[in-house]
Amino acid sequence: MAGSSVTLKGHLHVCPMVDPGPKPHIGGPVISTQQNFVTVEGVPVATVGDSLLCTGVPTTSDKITEGSSVANIEGKKVARLGDSCAHGGKLVQGVSWLTFE
Repeated sequence: MAGSSVTLKGHLHVCPMVDPGPKPHIGGPVISTQQNFVTVEGVPVATVGDSLLCTGVPTTSDKITEGSSVANIEGKKVARLGDSCAHGGKLVQGVSWLTFE
């Protein structure tokens, strides 16, 4: 089984959540990471628990809830393309040449 591409700070997610109004969340980038030690070309690797921005109006925050079963940084699973977020969305960007199960 092939691994999934690793997600970095600034990479995007999609968010299906819609607040009453209706006010769609839309999705957006990873806006903060809990670690800055492991980077790809100077950009931190995202891990479970990192914050995401939902860019709908008004903006809200989301969290990464799923990650690699084999790779972790400081005890937190590495986030990858297709991993889940708290609002029911998925990460939709990753580094194609860096993958983990």
